Amino acid sequence: MGLINGLLSGTGHWRGGLLALLLASWGGPLMASETLTVGVAAFDNPQRVAQRWQPTLDYLNQGQAQYRFELLALPPKVLEQRLAEGAVDLLIQNSVKTVQYKEKYGASRLLTAAPLWPAPANRAIGSALVMRQGEAVTDFGQLARLKAISTSAHAFGGYTVFRRELAEQGLTPKKAFRQLTFVGFPQRKLLQQLLSGEADVAILPSCLLEQAVAEREVPEGSLTVALDRRPADFPCAVSSRLYPYFAVSKLGHVSPEVATFVARRLLTMAGDAPAAQRGRYSQWTVPVDDREVYALLKAIKLWPFNTDWHHLARQALPWAGLAALILLLGYLHHLRVKALVARRTSQLTQEMTQHSATQAHLQEQRSAFYKAQRVLLTGEMASGLSHELNQPLASIRYLAQGCGYRLDGEPLDREALAEGLKRIEAQTEKAQGIIQRVKRFCARPSKLSSLALSELVTETLALMEPDLRRNRSRVRFDNRLADNLAIQGDPVLLQQVLVNLVRNALDAMAEVAEPQREVVIALTREAERVQLSVRDHGPGLAPAALDRLFLPFESSKTEGLGLGMMICRRIIEEHHGTIWAESAEPGLRVTFSIPIEENP
Repeated sequence: MGLINGLLSGTGHWRGGLLALLLASWGGPLMASETLTVGVAAFDNPQRVAQRWQPTLDYLNQGQAQYRFELLALPPKVLEQRLAEGAVDLLIQNSVKTVQYKEKYGASRLLTAAPLWPAPANRAIGSALVMRQGEAVTDFGQLARLKAISTSAHAFGGYTVFRRELAEQGLTPKKAFRQLTFVGFPQRKLLQQLLSGEADVAILPSCLLEQAVAEREVPEGSLTVALDRRPADFPCAVSSRLYPYFAVSKLGHVSPEVATFVARRLLTMAGDAPAAQRGRYSQWTVPVDDREVYALLKAIKLWPFNTDWHHLARQALPWAGLAALILLLGYLHHLRVKALVARRTSQLTQEMTQHSATQAHLQEQRSAFYKAQRVLLTGEMASGLSHELNQPLASIRYLAQGCGYRLDGEPLDREALAEGLKRIEAQTEKAQGIIQRVKRFCARPSKLSSLALSELVTETLALMEPDLRRNRSRVRFDNRLADNLAIQGDPVLLQQVLVNLVRNALDAMAEVAEPQREVVIALTREAERVQLSVRDHGPGLAPAALDRLFLPFESSKTEGLGLGMMICRRIIEEHHGTIWAESAEPGLRVTFSIPIEENP
C-alpha cells in the first residue's frame, strides 16, 4: 500500500504507467473481471456522445483486468428507466443532471471535470448569446423581435442556463423569444446559420465562439456575444452566471473499492491525454460547490424544486398496481357479496311471501273460529233468550186476557184494569231490555273506545242472568277499582271473553252441590294495569290439562270444540294484555290483565 501511495505522489506519464502496470499484475489470473456500466445522457446523437466519452472509459480499462467499464449512451428518459431498474453503476453528466440524479437515485459525486479553457471547475461553463457583429442587443426586451436558435431544450451550457437569466427578468422563454427553434447538434453549425443570416441570435455554451475563431472556422470579428457579463478571471464572453463542468458519480450499490479505483485513475490522467482532448476537459478534480446549480434549478422550477411526475409515476407504479389489485379484489368481493345478498334477499322474499300467505290463511281460520264461536255463543244465548222471553210473554198474554175479562165484567174495575196494564208494561220493558242487550252483544263491527270494566261486568252479568238461574248458581262481584279508572278496548269482544269465562265456570260446577256453586269475579289494579279474574269452585284441572288450556281444540267438554279459550287469549292479546289460569283449590281461576288508559 505504501508503494501505491508513492507511485501516486509521483508526476508525469511514468506515474500512470507504473500504476497501470501494478494494477494489471494484480488483476491477472487472481481475480475475475467485474463489468460496470457507465451511463451518459445523450441529448443529441448517442453515437456522437459515445465518440466523446468512450476514450475516457478506454483509459479506465487500460492496463487492468479487474474491472470492465462499458459505456451506455441513452436518451434521458431511457437512462432514467435503467437507473430505476438498477442497471447503471456510474454516471457522467453535466452539473444539472448530476444534482437531479443525486436527489432522485442517490448518486454520489466522485470528481468534477475542469474545462479545456483556463477556468476553475466550479465556474467553467455558462450561456452565450451569439449574434452578428454590430447587431448585438443591449437589453432583454430586444430579443422578442429576433429569430433565435439553440441546439436543444435540454442543452445545459446554452438554453438551460440562460433560462435562469430570463426568469430573473420576469420573462419566460416564450415571452423572451417569440421565434425560437431547436435545430439540434452539432453546436458549431449554429454559428454558420448566424453567418448566413438564417438566424439572428444563437444560444450556445460559453467559449464555443472563441474556440471556433481560434480554429478558424469563424472569421475573427464576424460574430460577438451579446449581454456580456464575463468575470475578470474568465477567458470567454458569457451572457449568464457560470456553473460547474461535467462530473462523474456512482450509484449507491457500487462498492467503495470501485469508487476509489475510478477516482485514482481519473486523477492520474494528463491534460494532453487523447481521452481528455476527446472529452473536452483538461483534468479531473475533487467535487466542487454546487449551490449555484441548486439556485438554477429553483429559478427555472426543475426537479427537485418542481414535481417530476414521470419519476413519481415510476416510483408509485408498483404501489399503484398493488392498490389496483386490492381494489379489483375488493370489487370482485363486492360483486360476490352483492350476488349472495341478492340471492338471500330473493329467498327471504319468497319466505316472506309464504309467511304472509300462511298468516293470511291463519287469519282466515281465526275469523272462521271467531265466527263459529260467535254462532255457538249466539245459539246458546238464543236458547237462554227464548227461555227468558217465554216468561214475560206468557205473563203479558195472561195479563191481557185478565184485562179483557175485566172489560167484559160489570161493573168495570178500573183499578184492577190499570194494575194489569202496568204489569203488562213492566213485562214488556223486561223483554225489551233482554233483546237490547243481545243486540248490543251481537252488533259488529266494533271499535276501541274508553270503557270501565266494572260497568262491562255488570252489564254482562245482567245478560247472563238466565244462565245463572238455570244452573242455580250465583255470582259475587268484588270490585276494587276507582270509579273513573278506564281502559281502551272493544266492549263487545271483552264481553265475549267474560261470557266465555263465566260460562266455563258454570259448566265446571255442574256436578258440585248447589250451595257451593259460586262464581267470584274480582277487579283489581296492579301498577298500570287492570286485572279481572273469574274463579269457580269446581273440581279444577290437572297440571297437564292446565298447561294445554289455551291451545286450540283442547277441551275437557264432551261436546266442546276447544276454541273458546284460544279465542279469549287472542282477544286479550289484541288489547295488549295477557291471560293465564291457575288452580284455586278448590276450583280454577282465570285472570287477564289490560293496560290502563293513559290520560291525554
